[in-house]
Order: sequence, then C-alpha cells, then structure tokens
Amino acid sequence: MKTTLGEIAEVIRCQLPRQRAAGSDGWVLCQEVVQADFGTISGLVDDVSENVWVEIDPKKKQQKYLVRDGDILFSFRGTESTLGQVGLYIGQNKEFVVCGQSLCILRPKNVDGTWFYYYIRKREIREVLLAKAAGSRLMTINLNDLREVLLEMPTEEDFLAVHRKHSRILEIHKKMNILRKELIELMK
Repeated sequence: MKTTLGEIAEVIRCQLPRQRAAGSDGWVLCQEVVQADFGTISGLVDDVSENVWVEIDPKKKQQKYLVRDGDILFSFRGTESTLGQVGLYIGQNKEFVVCGQSLCILRPKNVDGTWFYYYIRKREIREVLLAKAAGSRLMTINLNDLREVLLEMPTEEDFLAVHRKHSRILEIHKKMNILRKELIELMK
C-alpha cells in the first residue's frame, strides 16, 4: 500500500526569528541542530554543537517548532552531497532545541517513527527525494513537493526487522560514546 509522506508525517520548517546574541523578553537560548550534528554513519543526533537565541513562546503554537525526541530531521536545502541527509534526534530530555535553517522536521503521525527513519534513509528513497530538487549549486526541495512523495508502507516483517536493527545500532552507538569519552580523558 502506498501513501504520501504528508499523510504519515508532519513536515515542519522552523522559521522562528533567531540571532547569535542575547535578545530581549521572548527570546530563549536554544540549541540548534545542524547537519554537522548528524552521526557520520548512523545519522543519530544525540548532541548539538550550536547555541542560538530564538524568539519563541514555547507554551503556544510555536512549540511545534521545537525538536522532540524521535523527530526525523531532513536536509531540504544543500549541495549535492548534503541535500536529502536524514538524522534521527535521540537527544533525551533537552527542552529547547530547534533545527537549523536548511533542515525541516519530519514528525511521524500515522506511522512508526523508527521504521520511517530507516525507510527514508534508503538510497532509492533518497534518489526519489533528490529528483524533486531545484537549483544548481545550492539545491532546494520544495516542502509541498516533499509532502506529495509516495511511500510504500511496511509489512509486519519489515517493521520487526527495522526494530531489531535499530536496537543493535543504539547499543553500538552507546558503546562508541563511552569509548569517545574515555579517549578524550586519556588525551588530556
């Protein structure tokens, strides 16, 4: 069964005013996820490197612009090598996180988020998405076109296989972070 991306995920572009220096009332210091924060191999995002001041009232409608655990981050603007990159945000319990200007949030609504993340990372799906791009050096995928992309829904077997794979990837990711911290301590 096929369905459009827009039917199974909310596509959110964060267009909040932002600046690098402290603002007045209504400005909140947020962490900003950029493509460089995507894990090189896994695409997992558990930490962010940038801070930015964003004008936001998180208790109102703008709360949807804050990145949540399990959100899928998609690069809708970039070069041939960066366009269409996908990250899965696993930064647990961080209150104010926004995505960078070339990223949008794909927030699953009618589908399992873990399955959707691995599905959208597939080479053949990335090629379908990249075919929607316009521009020469700096390319952009129109978010309305992104919402209309047809996707094949998973079988129960697909779903279970992805979850087994994801569990193992998270185990390895955790071990790598422990080793990275140990290496940093040894290098001091």
